[in-house]
Amino acid sequence: MQTEPPLLIIAPMASDFDLAQLPWAEATGEKISANLSKFKEFEMVEVIVDAMPFLLSRHTPTEIDQRLKAEKCDLLFCDHPSSDESAIGIAVRDNLSSAKHLLEVNRRLLSLAKWIGARLDATSAAWMPSRRLASFSYFQESVSQYLADGPFPTLFQTSFSELDNGCFVTNGLHYFAEQEIHLTAPLSYSISDVTERLVRIIDDIANHGRIEVPSRSKGMIEGETLIFLPSHDLKQVDIEIRSAVTTN
Repeated sequence: MQTEPPLLIIAPMASDFDLAQLPWAEATGEKISANLSKFKEFEMVEVIVDAMPFLLSRHTPTEIDQRLKAEKCDLLFCDHPSSDESAIGIAVRDNLSSAKHLLEVNRRLLSLAKWIGARLDATSAAWMPSRRLASFSYFQESVSQYLADGPFPTLFQTSFSELDNGCFVTNGLHYFAEQEIHLTAPLSYSISDVTERLVRIIDDIANHGRIEVPSRSKGMIEGETLIFLPSHDLKQVDIEIRSAVTTN
């Protein structure tokens, strides 16, 4: 049984809050049903969303504080949880874990989290594979767009940082593609230029799978080329952005 859920919904909850107190009767219209007796002795609940099984667990303020600090989570439009806020963790069941990266599974997981958070007046949501803690309003908006066939929630479920001038690495993409990106951009590119390109590349890899062979493609502007070189174990892909200036 999984003990570290990838997704935490953080909200002010009483210390004796029980997962059975969520309004599960209202969830039938969302194709959500809960088995309240299956893991009661572990303070967990199995939830079925469109025939896909997920596991909910309770986490105390101390537990989430320790985990967020240990993972060094980056904050996105939010503050660190207060001492009276605890969390509900959401994970796929073990028998679905091999399919956790599939976007249809991810959509069900996020839709369940959105439903729970809305009923708890959640303040934030944490996606641990990317070490990202975001305000619940941002999470709710990006997930709503995603569920309406919008873009993958790249800035929540992945993150990136600059290692050196023009060199960037992603974090969290491995959850979906078993691969992270090491990107090199021209020094003339701004952070917003790099972000725009990384968001598109991450979306493409999350939707279509990792890069397995060396390749190149046209960039976003005329004269721009992307060079892809995966590592031998495929766990990383080096991407170089060549502009019309750097190509000559």
